[in-house]
Amino acid sequence: MKILRRCIWKLQDRKAQILLPSVLLAPIFVLVIYLLFETAKVSMSKVRQQFALDNAAYSQMSSASTYLNAVAMVNGPLPYRVMLYYANEAPLLNASEKAQANGLPPQITIFKLFYEGGGIPAIGPDYETGVNPPPAAESIDWGLKYSSKADTPSRRDWEKEKPAAPPSEHVVMMSKDLLDNYYFPHTMAIPVITQYLTNFAYVRSIYESQSYVYKEVSKNAIMFREAYYLNVNDCKRSECARQSASTIRQFTTLGTIPFEIPQLRFYISDSDKSGVIGSAYHVDFNSRDLLDKDLFQFAYLNPSSSSKLRTLARGVLLKQSFKLPRNHFNINLEQKYKPYVRTRVQLLCPRSSNNCVWPNPLPKYGVKLEP
Repeated sequence: MKILRRCIWKLQDRKAQILLPSVLLAPIFVLVIYLLFETAKVSMSKVRQQFALDNAAYSQMSSASTYLNAVAMVNGPLPYRVMLYYANEAPLLNASEKAQANGLPPQITIFKLFYEGGGIPAIGPDYETGVNPPPAAESIDWGLKYSSKADTPSRRDWEKEKPAAPPSEHVVMMSKDLLDNYYFPHTMAIPVITQYLTNFAYVRSIYESQSYVYKEVSKNAIMFREAYYLNVNDCKRSECARQSASTIRQFTTLGTIPFEIPQLRFYISDSDKSGVIGSAYHVDFNSRDLLDKDLFQFAYLNPSSSSKLRTLARGVLLKQSFKLPRNHFNINLEQKYKPYVRTRVQLLCPRSSNNCVWPNPLPKYGVKLEP
């Protein structure tokens, strides 16, 4: 009884009047804390899912940009830079007495022999000699073209998005007009021709390796799904990000077609016993006899890839639904709000057609995300 009376007395005390509201507000404070905690869980879950989607999309499209840039590089800039060795440091070809009498230079480079014959394209802006410094870092047009002096006019037919098929007859790879005036003996010709073929054999090997790697990492959008799975903890590896993966998978099957030459024609200078230079005679080869494969020159986009790149330039919207963690109120937020994350991914280069592979290759594809 004394305890009860003491409690009643305390409650009647004016200082104790704050006790009752405090007791009533305590559950509200607890509820607010739970709400903040559950809201934080939902927010953290969405941030994690958004990061996973962005990371997956960027990883998958980065593999595509790497592949396209590699193909653009081997489509002329790489073999051109290698062949420039013959423009500066290699042995020179000497002019015949008749050529010097006609006012031609006393010597020319081996690079000029291949460039004017259509055996190698060159970056701009100087297309007369074909010898140019590396393009500036900010350049968005390297201007890679074949020489207009090429012995065969078919080079212009090659500089198209869908180049004409190589002729069935032997394709000239060096300038006969020059070799009718300059001396290119077999002792010099054989090592140079061998090096030329080896150069393009290496280029082909790079192209095939890059194509193989890209095919593997783009198959079934495996890089996208793997990157998404590694950044979340609420899905199985085989089932993760199915919704967005099915969308991006339609645009990852980018492919190129190699342009190959089966029959080759080179020239070697003729001379008599006294050393007088005569006209050049041709030497024909079957590429497969020398390289076991046709001679690779460049690779161009297949029609479906061209269409996909135009779409990727505008951007592809990816949406991915995700599961929310369970809450203390046992409310099914997924059924009510249907949560999802989204991002727009672009794969683009500085050209309106978004084709920087061929013609006039430019290895400057990049990836852009717009959440």
